[in-house]
Amino acid sequence: RNLRTKRRSLARADAIIAVSTTIADDLRARAPEIAQTPLYTIPNPVDMTALDEIYERAARPTVAPYVLYAGKLATNKGVQYLLPAVKTARLRWPLVVIGDGPMRGRLESEGRALDLDVRELGWLSRREVWTWMRHAALLAFPSYGPQSLSRVLIEAAALGVPIAAMDTGGTRDILHP
Repeated sequence: RNLRTKRRSLARADAIIAVSTTIADDLRARAPEIAQTPLYTIPNPVDMTALDEIYERAARPTVAPYVLYAGKLATNKGVQYLLPAVKTARLRWPLVVIGDGPMRGRLESEGRALDLDVRELGWLSRREVWTWMRHAALLAFPSYGPQSLSRVLIEAAALGVPIAAMDTGGTRDILHP
């Protein structure tokens, strides 16, 4: 029903903007009635001035290296794959988790069961996230779902953080294998 509603709305549009090539391709495939409608891809905006300031001035939140996950703790974000991936990769660094959501309890118990050092910080301000991101040894991005174009990936890339990501959705618009 949701798709039918969207398709009716899109069919009346004079132009459509998608945030990634994946979303544009998906729209073309699932809404044939927009075949003649101009479709533009415009990525999510990122405040590069603020990121440059964080890059140059942000103090390290902790001395030791760490892996960072920043985002909603939910199935569509791939959180169920996060700890098994950290364990399989034999990463010895703590996993700092910024965010909250329905899988928080599962993440906590699974971290204990796998004997991993998981440090959950909850939701933080955007600038605090950037500070943690700036100094991360690695950003983990396990999203497997229809991720359109992740602002987190764009920000991490702009801050020069190494990224381990699932090749899904708009990820290829940001990272190239």
